Amino acid sequence: MRLALVTPRYPPTHAGGGEVSARLLAEQLQQRGLADVTVYSFDGETEETVGGVEVRRLFDVPQYPYTLPNEIAYRKLREAEPDCDVFHAYNMHLHPAVGRLSRRLDTPAVATLNAYPLINWADIGVTPSIQRKAYERTLLRLERPRLKHQMRNIDVFLPLSRAVERVYRDHGFAEMDYEVIPNMLDDSFEIPERNERDTKRTRVLYVGYLRDSKGVRFLVDAMEHLPVTFELTIVGDGPEKDALGKRAAESSGRDRIDLTGSVPYEQVTQAYVNADVFVHPGVWPEPFGRTILEAMQAGLPVVATEIGGPAETVPQESLLCEPGNAVELAECIERADKDRDRIGAENKRFVRDRYHPDTVVPQFGRVYDRVQNN
Repeated sequence: MRLALVTPRYPPTHAGGGEVSARLLAEQLQQRGLADVTVYSFDGETEETVGGVEVRRLFDVPQYPYTLPNEIAYRKLREAEPDCDVFHAYNMHLHPAVGRLSRRLDTPAVATLNAYPLINWADIGVTPSIQRKAYERTLLRLERPRLKHQMRNIDVFLPLSRAVERVYRDHGFAEMDYEVIPNMLDDSFEIPERNERDTKRTRVLYVGYLRDSKGVRFLVDAMEHLPVTFELTIVGDGPEKDALGKRAAESSGRDRIDLTGSVPYEQVTQAYVNADVFVHPGVWPEPFGRTILEAMQAGLPVVATEIGGPAETVPQESLLCEPGNAVELAECIERADKDRDRIGAENKRFVRDRYHPDTVVPQFGRVYDRVQNN
């Protein structure tokens, strides 16, 4: 089977976990002989082979307004004349172009749902920037009906979680065909050996982008409700970094909170090794959470909020708490710490059973077969 994987960016160009997930999918499909994959991305104008996969970078498109990059992508894809049996649209922004091309060429298409670009952010618990809010009230309001119409030409939507499916069903796509397929873990993700732990303290870790929807401010507040033996490390950067630093400085737990900013990937893996409990305190229906998989691979207990994809990923219900509740967050962190070795080992087994490529990749193969045979 010939698969055209269409994505705005592809490694080594990347902005986050979405690009990592696209690469893992393409390489796994190619290596397992399930598909002859060609990636079509829009982050340059080169042809190359990356990890054994042919990558054709057709153009460098802007992100906004959505009509413009979709029009450019549609035209460039038509010129490229993809010789494929199935289109797979990844990383959201070009899904309308793929739907439009799928209909024109009478070629089936599937699309991974891993973000909410056509939905007003305030409707899903994200505070939009001034620029985003202005865009939603003007151009996006005008663009949205046509872009949604083009997306409806896609045969099957592949949300990363049931939470994503619910959001899309509630925002104009109730009638679509859905099949939930999560992200897969990176089997090459290597965790250094742990040194002997200091049993007199508990090291709490957050890794990720720092914006208000991530809820990190509530994790900072939770430190005021935890014993003085608990220390917090926040790894990452983003628009909330300065505000979080100020919040931490004004907290009674200020001497136990460290904001490292962005660090090299090798230091991120070391942060997992140094930690005792990982926390994902989001306050919006985040589609998934690759850092949760990494933390579980590292054998850490994970505390999360009961919203979005992360709530479906953490297997221990007792470690899920109400979004935005610092007291409950602290209680869950203490609960995770008291049984951290058992929970960490349980997570390590769980993530390999449910999110290993051996489990996830065949799910894509079955969907590709289904849309070709319809």
